[in-house]
Formats: sequence, C-alpha cells, structure tokens
Amino acid sequence: MRDELTHKTAVAETPRVLLYCQHVLGMGHLIRSMAIARALKNCAVTFINGGESLSGVEVPPWVSIVNLPSISSDSEFEELTIHSQDMTLEQVQQVRKHRLMELYDAIRPDVLLIELFPFGRKRFAFELLPLLAHIRLAGSPTRVVCSLRDILVTKSDQIRHEDWVVSVMNRYFDLLLIHSDPTFQTLDETFSRCQDLRCDAQYTGFVTQDSETESDLPVGALTPLPQQIPLILASVGGGRVGYELLDNTVQASSLLTFPHRLAVFTGPYMPDQQYEALRRLAIQHPHIEVQRFTPTFQALMQQAVLSISMAGYNTCMNVLKTGTRALVLPFTGHKNDEQTIRAKKLEQRGLLTVLEPGGLTPDRLVAKIAASLTLPHPGQHSINTEGGTHTAATIERLAAQMRMRPLAPDTMSTTVSSHQSDQWLMTLRQFLDAKEAQGQDLHLFLRDDDVDVDEDSLKQLLDLALARGVPMNLEIIPGRLTAAGTAVLKNTLRADHALLSLNQHGWMHSNHEPEGRKCEFGPSRSFTQQLTDIAQGKAILESTFEELFYPAFTPPWNRCTTDTYRALEELGFQVLSKDRGKDRLDEYRFKEISTTLDLYSWKEGARMKSPDDIVHALIGQLEALPLVGLLLHHKVMARDAFEFLDQILCELRRCSVVRFHTFQTLFPLVAGSQVVHR
Repeated sequence: MRDELTHKTAVAETPRVLLYCQHVLGMGHLIRSMAIARALKNCAVTFINGGESLSGVEVPPWVSIVNLPSISSDSEFEELTIHSQDMTLEQVQQVRKHRLMELYDAIRPDVLLIELFPFGRKRFAFELLPLLAHIRLAGSPTRVVCSLRDILVTKSDQIRHEDWVVSVMNRYFDLLLIHSDPTFQTLDETFSRCQDLRCDAQYTGFVTQDSETESDLPVGALTPLPQQIPLILASVGGGRVGYELLDNTVQASSLLTFPHRLAVFTGPYMPDQQYEALRRLAIQHPHIEVQRFTPTFQALMQQAVLSISMAGYNTCMNVLKTGTRALVLPFTGHKNDEQTIRAKKLEQRGLLTVLEPGGLTPDRLVAKIAASLTLPHPGQHSINTEGGTHTAATIERLAAQMRMRPLAPDTMSTTVSSHQSDQWLMTLRQFLDAKEAQGQDLHLFLRDDDVDVDEDSLKQLLDLALARGVPMNLEIIPGRLTAAGTAVLKNTLRADHALLSLNQHGWMHSNHEPEGRKCEFGPSRSFTQQLTDIAQGKAILESTFEELFYPAFTPPWNRCTTDTYRALEELGFQVLSKDRGKDRLDEYRFKEISTTLDLYSWKEGARMKSPDDIVHALIGQLEALPLVGLLLHHKVMARDAFEFLDQILCELRRCSVVRFHTFQTLFPLVAGSQVVHR
C-alpha cells in the first residue's frame, strides 16, 4: 500500500471522499472498504487505514492510502494492541486523533464515509467523536455517511448500545448505506431501532470484489500443475482465528484418495508459530501449498471445485460471485453470531454447506469434502451483489448535491469567523505568545451550569469540548435530570472519560426565599432541609453516573449558607464551586474552586459581555491569579456566543503553557497548595 496524501490524478472538480476503515481482528472490513474505494472511480479517495497495513493489496490510482498508527484486537475483542514500540496506547490514540483532524482539514472532503461506526467500533469513539464534532463546528458541507455490513453482532448491553447508536447517528450522520440485499437480510433483524434513525437509509446490495480488476492479475504464485487436477481452496480471512480449520483441512487433504491440489491461505495476521506449523505439515505433501495472502483470491476461487473457509462477509460474497461449492465454519468467538446467521441463510438457499465446530476432525472433514464434490454447483441466485457500484453512484450523487447546497443555518464556521480580524483576538494572541516565550504555565477551568435535559445548546457545548479537546465541568441539576440528558453526557464520555467532570448543581434549582435574592440553599432553609436535598441529589447522581460522578457542588445562583457548608462536609463532597468571594473557606475538608469570570452579565437579563471586555478581564486575571475559572451558560448561549467561545478556546488550546482542568485534576493541586485559589 502507498502511504501518501496527495492525489496525483485528481483535478479540482473531482469529488473528494475521505474513507475511514478500522479493522481490528480480521481483514474483512479492509477488503470490503477497499472494494468500495475501487468502485469510486470518479472520485479522489483518501483511504484511512486504522489497522495493520497490508502489502499486496492492489490500489488504483484514484485512491491514496494513509496508514494511521495501527491498533488491533485479540480474538475475544477484549484488549486493544498497538504495534508501535515507541508509544503507549494512550499516546497512539492522541496521535491518531490529531492526525484525523489534520487530514480532514487538509482535504475538506465532500463525503466522509465511515465504516461500521457507530454500530460497532465504539472503542474508537476517542478519535471519531472529536472528528464528527469538528465537522459540525466547521460549518463544512461535508456529508457524513455510515458504511454498514449486512448483520450486526448482538451486544451484552444491547438496549444501551442501540440508544448510543441512535444518538450518534441522529447527531452526526446524513446517510446510512447498508451493504445487503433486503430480500436476504434486513437491518432490523439485528438492530431494533431502525425507525428511530432520522437520516436516510439505503440498501446497496452486497459489496463484492471487482472480478474485472482481478482478471488482469496473474493467478497467484501456485506451482503449476495439470489443468485437469481439481483445486481446493482453503482460507480463514486475516488469520487471527481459524487455525484449527486449516490444520484439519491440511490433514484431511492427505487422507483424500482422489488427485487434487490444496491451496491454503492463512491470512497475513496468523501468528508465525501457527503458520510454520501448517507449512511443516504441508511440506510432506507436494500437492499442498501454504501461503499467507493473494490479491487474486476471487480469481482462484473461480477455478476451484471447492472452497473451505470461515463464513465472513467477503468470503461468502466470493462464493456467491463465483458459484463455487463451499464448506464454511462460522466464527463464534465472544458469542458472535454474525457469521452463523449469514451461513445458515445461505445454506437454506442451497448455496453452501455449514460445518459444525464441535465435530471438526480430519476424518469427518474428508467425508464432508467427498459429499460436497458430489453435489452440483450451486444454481443461479437472485441476491444483489452489485453493492460496490450502487454505493459509488450514491456517494457521487451526494457529493454533487453537497457542492450545490449552501451551509446549514445552524452551523458555525470558525475558519471564516467575523471575529478573526477583531482587535481582541490579536490582543489575546500576543499575550499568550509572550507567556509561552516565558514558559509560564496558565491554569484554567470551564464550568457550565444548569445541565438537566437533552437540548441542542448542550450538545453544541459538548461538541466544542470534543472537537477542541478542552475538558469541562458540568453542573447537573439532579432533580430535573432526564434520561435523554443522561444519555447525551454518557455518550460524550465514550470519547474520553477525562473530558467531562459531572458534578452536582443543587437539588431542583428552586428558589426558597420569600423575598430578596433567589437562593435554593439560603437562610430560609434549615440545616436538615439542606442536608436532605443535597443528599438525595447526590444519591441520584451516584446511581446514574457511578464512577463518572465527581463530588463537587455548585449552589444554584452561586449562593448558600454556612449550613450548606456543614452539609457538604457531612456528605463527603470534595469541592465547592461558586463565584469567587473575598473570604476563603479553609476550615472545611472540601476545597473551594470558584469561577472568576462570567461570560454573561445578569442585571438586565442574560446578556453576553462584549468580546473586548471578556478578553481584557481574562488577560488581567491570568496575570493576577494562579487559577482562572470561566463560567458558561449553555441554556442562554446563542450562535455568536458559541462562535466566540470556540474562537477563544482555539487560541488558548494553541498555547503550549495553557493547562485546562477539571475539578478532579484541580483538587490535588489546590489541596497541596500547588495552585492556591484566591
């Protein structure tokens, strides 16, 4: 594979497609995605490969490959593995996340095609959610498309999983392409929430390899034998699983009494020890050859009298395309029933024979092979296998439509912001450059109040946190928290658990004062009343968010009494956050970490301060205070406020000496007097 970004054959008018593929165990996702890339002949395709790179795959001139630092998985999908000797998994994840952002900004694609996510690959939310949030914030006309296979794997937490999928699809995706024939397999057979998806969903037919592409290539490197000797083809996809099938097949081949040749393809990822064991078995039998990979697999299958394999998507499609007799052993690891469902349906149509894993021995396999070869070739079928062509046509039409469509009115573009030429931006940039030159760390935190329901303004704020990588402290009203509001927060935290600090904001955000300033925990409430309200709110948040909840408390309207402090002390809170007062609270075990700069003034209703005033105050506080806390209010923030906040966060994030914090990271610093909040 070439690793390059520049499209040598593309012209300016050619639709640009960014295709993301993450294969973690086998190579099926890679092969199917590459088949789609080959079909996009009228586009300039940048193919992002997140798994191990694979030599030998033919790449057409309109496709450029970018290999991210690879991440793969074990056969039980329990552990992620990296192949870099110089970085930790966390470092690799950070590199990949930033690389994706850079690629998107450099290419500005008409279409971003993401394979499987969010229906799968949730462990890659760390890089995909920030990218998707970045696209929304950029105001780009890029259309985001999910590329999905025919059958989904059932999850242990299926209800929560489907909630997550619907949330992400409805937030970020414009189109769902299902690579299946609905007369054979529909999405709702393995995903029950199809009716809740708001984006358009289309069936493309099954994606198969382009036989025309393969016909121009030499058929493998098999030792030439007389044409009349029948060929049996054995394979296991990528090779991380399936060794037992190949071991039994090689042994069965030595027991067969009729002349034949056996071509075994282990896959590029089969462990060396297993690969060498198969080679040692085969070396005793001249008619058996063992290789890792061939780019002409479908052409070889076309010549074979029998295929023996797992029941993955691509191999099954090869069987349908070539009409070859087939024995398949479905992969069932980690309670995965995807291959079993597909194989059983194809068997019911007389298109292949399913092997049962419990009875797999060389002798029994000999009988199965002999029986299969007495059967006629599978007959004609009506299953649509033109998915590559249909997918390419759909994406090309979508790209053309996007080039004619104006930006959506609810998007915001920071790249062409009207604030860019304003004096405040230059003033802030000059200040930060000076601090960076001095090497002086600047400590900040962001706090957003009144979190309770799922609303666009909250999701806009969360997109800012994701896209800019800026942690935020969210103050949740426990008595008003809805299930939908909970889901929005949990879904965002899938990208990075350290991104958000989920804290308590009073109980119901209700005013209990008969006169004067509003207050939920004011002089009209007794210690017992305050303790009861705070305790039941804390219990709700602990039950709802478990370890994701952090015991920091913000009183509504930033007002409370000494009874409130006593209640917080008794309930084990670690942080109190309100607006900064003159007196420090040193006599309690909890630490006060209060905001210093509110983006809004409230004397005549909620009104955002001018950018010049905010930046002037921010610079003054960064000069005078060891810790600055910005107070946000997503419920009243309009587009101009979000645009300004995005711009200022981009500037702060650009500066290497700025340190953003959550209350979790601040507490030990404040407790150890490394940062004294005054």
